[in-house]
Amino acid sequence: MLSSSLEKYLIGIYKMALADKELKSTDIAKQINQPLQKTIQALQRMHYQKYIVYSPYQPLKLTEQGKKMAEYLVARETLVDEFLTILQINENRELEKESMQQYLSYESLETIEKFVLFNRQYPEISKRYKLLLKTNFNTKILPPIPDNERL
Repeated sequence: MLSSSLEKYLIGIYKMALADKELKSTDIAKQINQPLQKTIQALQRMHYQKYIVYSPYQPLKLTEQGKKMAEYLVARETLVDEFLTILQINENRELEKESMQQYLSYESLETIEKFVLFNRQYPEISKRYKLLLKTNFNTKILPPIPDNERL
């Protein structure tokens, strides 16, 4: 399993590979905006986990496993982003997206996928939801959180 930081590296490597760029550790460090030493450590971990083939001073290559994982990560990011759009969540969006991507199970993501596909098929549901958000909706399940506990 990849950590969230290694996921960012793998996505960056995947996008560079799609652009037919030679995959050098210095370019990856720039792409991810991380120091070279930290990037090399991340590449070594991904090599050990068999997502890439890495050796010093050589262009690295994505393995088939790495490519499949990167495709999954990109699709997951797109799915969560669309889900947050449907829910009209804009405050702390990047933090929310990263948290959801990291902590939701695959089964939960599959259920979210069904919901997103349902909303694509029936866009009137999203329109009604947007109207609901504009009204003063009094029914609540959650009590208010204390102000000093809010993010």
